[in-house]
Amino acid sequence: MIINTDNPIIKYSDKGKPFPYDKLFFATIEPYILEFKNARLEKLTEDDAARCLARIYKRMEVNGVSVLSFFKEDLDKWINLDQYHRTMNLANLIARDIFCCYDKNRYDENGEFDVCDRIYCIVSKTGEKDYIYGEEYVKGVHLGKKHLTPESEYFKQLMEFNVQGKLPKEKD
Repeated sequence: MIINTDNPIIKYSDKGKPFPYDKLFFATIEPYILEFKNARLEKLTEDDAARCLARIYKRMEVNGVSVLSFFKEDLDKWINLDQYHRTMNLANLIARDIFCCYDKNRYDENGEFDVCDRIYCIVSKTGEKDYIYGEEYVKGVHLGKKHLTPESEYFKQLMEFNVQGKLPKEKD
């Protein structure tokens, strides 16, 4: 799943404006939401939304490890919450990892975007991994040749590190 960088959330994000991670996450995984419930997440009841997200999480991996195993400690902390709020909290954690490079509020003092050492995918029923990543090209100054944006280079490097087994298999 390629992140839609034309999404207004990314396109018009600015320092000082809240960055709606959850909305961007749900827009990105919408094909899987539609697969399970045939409706957009905001159209579902809390109960149906929680069930739908739980099904997606069961098929989701981070750095080759099940998302539910990777975030077990966080899920255990939320044991007193209902299923809807647990699934939404997990969505927020995942979204903050995936989209950190697009949130201008998280840029450092040198103007560099935030990075994370986690790459996410959803595993299809056939075992194929559908990674969530950015791939955007811009025209270069030399001969008008296109090249990846810095954010896309970051995702490319994450994918390479994942293949090499350099990404953590447990949450710090």
